[in-house]
Amino acid sequence: MLQTIKAYRSDLVLFALMAIAVPAIPYLTAGNYRTGVLILFAMFGIALAIACLNSAKVGFYIALATVITVRFFERIYQQEVPVGAVLDLMIFSAAIGTMLKKSRKTEGAINYFREPVFVILFIQFGCYLLESLNPMAPNKATLGIFFRILLRYLLFAILTTIALRTKKDIYFFFKFWIGLSTISAAYGCYQEWFGLPSWEMALIMTTPEKLMTTMIGGHLRVNGTMSDPAVYGLMMAITSILLIILLTASNAVVSLQRKALLIVALLLHLLALGYSGTRTGYVMIPAGLLLFLLVTIHKRNTILAAMFLIFAGGTLLFGPFYGNPTINRVRTAFIGTQDASLNVREMNRHSVQPFIHSHPFGGGLFTVGGEGTAYNPGHPLAGFPPDSNLVRVVLECGWVMLIIVLVVHYMQLRYCIANYFRFTEEKDKLLAIATASMLFAFVISMYAQESGGLMEMAVFMNALVGVIVRSKYL
Repeated sequence: MLQTIKAYRSDLVLFALMAIAVPAIPYLTAGNYRTGVLILFAMFGIALAIACLNSAKVGFYIALATVITVRFFERIYQQEVPVGAVLDLMIFSAAIGTMLKKSRKTEGAINYFREPVFVILFIQFGCYLLESLNPMAPNKATLGIFFRILLRYLLFAILTTIALRTKKDIYFFFKFWIGLSTISAAYGCYQEWFGLPSWEMALIMTTPEKLMTTMIGGHLRVNGTMSDPAVYGLMMAITSILLIILLTASNAVVSLQRKALLIVALLLHLLALGYSGTRTGYVMIPAGLLLFLLVTIHKRNTILAAMFLIFAGGTLLFGPFYGNPTINRVRTAFIGTQDASLNVREMNRHSVQPFIHSHPFGGGLFTVGGEGTAYNPGHPLAGFPPDSNLVRVVLECGWVMLIIVLVVHYMQLRYCIANYFRFTEEKDKLLAIATASMLFAFVISMYAQESGGLMEMAVFMNALVGVIVRSKYL
């Protein structure tokens, strides 16, 4: 009897939670709708945490699905959810469950303290700890939140190496990601073609700030199932790079039927990217594909793909059609030399260069932009808009940390290229160079936007870090 209970303990706990929830939710929500929504999310979150505790792989995929879709449910119920706390709960539950299992020690184990990619990440984490002592940032109240976020993404990269132990696991990860991203892309196209649902419009109209970031030139930007149009466009661009590279595979690796599905998915992603109005995303695709072209220029399919993309890009930029706001927005990313916002950003960056040169360890954490105004008012950098991940790093943590960040990305790209030349199967080589291209595009986006601080982007990029480390051992 006891053995039966132990074997089905997770199912029994989930059943008990549901048995409690059925009578409890109607009783507690009789007079307050929002209370019911919060209770429903809490019960669902506890159930997911238990599933994560039982299996690192399940926890990994639940975390991925949650970070991409939870904002959609937020907008439906008009109730904000502490997504960071939910994600932390899942990741930490999966980590604890993994540590409690003995199989972790013998099967596919990685010594993270000897793995160069993780060593440099640990060094980066240690440097951030030292940065917290910077006397220029006297307010230490938010450091707990900062290091919780930092630890979240580091653990997620480690969790990826635990959840994906074989090549089949890695193949499934990319299939899962393409499917999840395609659903989000399809919903973004729905938003553009049929208009935003009433609950989404209600949320946008709650504050002037949300309306200003969503509306450009009288046209609403779409955000699919994600938090805002900026991160949505970046994610659509990243996945588009992956789909384009997979389409260059031979028919023996990717059949014609699957290529047809990939083409449909790619069209949805490119349309969603255009509708998002994220100009950084438009630049990411050719930047990522440039690396792919340099490495695989000797392949016939690569040359054909490059010729087609150059022709399609030229038609889009210089074709005789001018009335479409989406196409006009895309053109400004490549031929808009008189862009006022870009000129303002460049002037701002030049104005803080003396500070950068004289402060090798920066001005301290949470001293730039709105965070600086809120947590460190009166600081020389408070209120300054960084408009770039790299600018934020060099201002808050100095050019010493900037060098470390660039070394981190160099190591990741180096691993991807090494995996590409080490693999012998075409599918493995394509995924390796696709990962390198996506990481390179991500680094490019960090110059133009604060993409590294966007949750959806950070989760996926750290998953790719885990993939490239695990691939080294396969």
